[in-house]
Parts: sequence; C-alpha cells; structure tokens
Amino acid sequence: MTTSDSSRFPFQLMGSGVPRWSHRDPVECGNPFSRDDPRHAVWEEATARAHKTLTQFDAELETDSHDTQAEAYPVRLVGLAVARFDTWARRGLAVVMSTEGIDDYETWLTNYERHWLEYVAETCPHVDVDKELRHRLAERVESWLASARTRREHEDGDGGRSDVERLTAGR
Repeated sequence: MTTSDSSRFPFQLMGSGVPRWSHRDPVECGNPFSRDDPRHAVWEEATARAHKTLTQFDAELETDSHDTQAEAYPVRLVGLAVARFDTWARRGLAVVMSTEGIDDYETWLTNYERHWLEYVAETCPHVDVDKELRHRLAERVESWLASARTRREHEDGDGGRSDVERLTAGR
C-alpha cells in the first residue's frame, strides 16, 4: 500500500535503497507512489531521466576505460559509486514536496549512503577506497539536502506551492 500524503515519503521508499553497479533501480518496489498521487508521474519522469543519465555516464566511462593504470582503478571506482548515488539522489529530490519530505529524504539519503559504503566494502574488498568514498558520499548527502532545503525555501516564497502542486493546478 502506498501513501497519498504529499508531505511524506511512502514506507516502501523509506525502506529501500539498494546500491548497484548496474542500472537497476535501488528502490526495489517500483514506483512507490499510488497513481492518484501527483508524485507518481514525477517519479516516473525522474526515473526515465535517471536511466538516461546512467546510460550516458557509462558511455563516457567506456571511452575513459583505456587507462589501465592500477592507481586509476580506485579513482574510477569512487567516481562510479558517486555518480550512481547522485543519479538516484536526484530522482529522490524530485518528489520532496515539504519540510517533512526533506526529513524523509535525509533519512533515505543517509541509509543509501550507508548501503553504498557496505556494498563497496563487500564487492571490492581489496580496493582501499573506504575513506575517500565515505568523504565523497557525505559531501553529496549534504549537497542534496542543501538543494532540497533551497528548493523548499523557494517554494515557500511562491505561496508554499510545490512543483507538483503548480504542475497539477491546471488539471
């Protein structure tokens, strides 16, 4: 069951955030918003953008993969993890519509960050990137939260209407 409360993230979203080296969605439940929730369409559109971003990033990564120096591998590994993290964090930001939503987004981001650190440690145990990845992901969490807060402040200056409310007002 999903929620239509536009101020909070659905339970299915809050409990999901599986890191992946592939393009598979870290939110395993599909679209966590019910069809009657305006965020459903926003989520769908943001998911399509995320997949497009990942495809473009992987094409660039393939072009750059000719660097076979061993010391370059940890740098590329951290870059890949951060790029995947950012791609899905951007999608999450798209459905933040309230102060409560920012709180939920922060919880989701910090869980996703922790899951990435665990995932990299498990899948790449012989590559020493923990300190750098931990630092980079912490920076990204703060950056995404700052974006959410700034966007919310902007929306509060617009009569408190969220992007979804403005988009659906004409329906």
